[in-house]
Amino acid sequence: MTTYSPWPQLLNDLALEPAPTDSNNPLKIYPLDYQAVLQISGPDSQLFLQGQLTCDMREVHRDGSRIAAHCNPKGSMLSTMRVIAHQDDFLLRINTQNFTDSHTALNKYMMFSKAQATDLSEQWVGFGITGEQAVSFLRETFEKIPECDNHTHSQPNKVLTKVPGDRYEAWMSLQEARQWLTIPTLQTSLLTSNHWKTLDIINAIADVYPLSSGHYIPQMANLQALAGISFQKGCYTGQEIITRLHFRGKLNKQLITGKFSLNSPEERPEIGQKILNFEKKSIGKVLQSSIANGMCYLQIIINHKDAEQSLFLEAGTELQNITLPYSLDPDLFIRKA
Repeated sequence: MTTYSPWPQLLNDLALEPAPTDSNNPLKIYPLDYQAVLQISGPDSQLFLQGQLTCDMREVHRDGSRIAAHCNPKGSMLSTMRVIAHQDDFLLRINTQNFTDSHTALNKYMMFSKAQATDLSEQWVGFGITGEQAVSFLRETFEKIPECDNHTHSQPNKVLTKVPGDRYEAWMSLQEARQWLTIPTLQTSLLTSNHWKTLDIINAIADVYPLSSGHYIPQMANLQALAGISFQKGCYTGQEIITRLHFRGKLNKQLITGKFSLNSPEERPEIGQKILNFEKKSIGKVLQSSIANGMCYLQIIINHKDAEQSLFLEAGTELQNITLPYSLDPDLFIRKA
């Protein structure tokens, strides 16, 4: 189920229309209309999330943010998210298609905890910001600009996080967003959100949607390379399977990224569509995709041994590989003694 997004009404009220084509502007701003935030508050909020999510919440408390997954007891990802420390609470940024199911899944475990979840999808909105002038623009609104990935600066009613790819996510209340959207520089720099999603795909930051929920363990999506999995913090849902694989097993799948020239939107592959090798053997599946500037960008969960082969869609289109922006520990793919 897709949760409500206030973005269409917000843009309509201000007569704004994000540009559909990316540009060479030194400042680029994207409405994160396919994402929403869930607030976790209460005296046990950090302890509760520590027992549910793959990341170490002590690192979130220290730095301000982490990528994380919420898994089932078998260690398979139900959802992925960015966890953001904000004032005394935590914000879980989740894609809108998986938002309701994620809320429901977390609530199942929250019953005996002094923590509560509040849906902020109608009260808060997010912006993606990048470009040479991003820092100077953000200084007009935020008292401090985070310098390292995952670091966060929080102010009342708004929060700013630096994310991989020299980019920033800003989340704020609707009132703050309305004021921000009246800034002329922002209005002329506004682009559609599919370009931001493309940047996430290029930066190999996995996202789980309903069609892939419960299908993959976090290591298959490279979350360990993004400090999104803790193997030392103790128990959390799915932890036994995840840590056993890390210390005693052999990882057989990983995430890679690719792209191809798009002739029509109908060529965009669905989540779960098979990826083939030269012999037309299925060796992977599409995790997510986006379209930007006439190209389709893909994240693929693939057999590790096949990750460097030539790859094809079922229709026969060959994919161009995109180099991962981080390295994967080769020991992950070797069985431990």
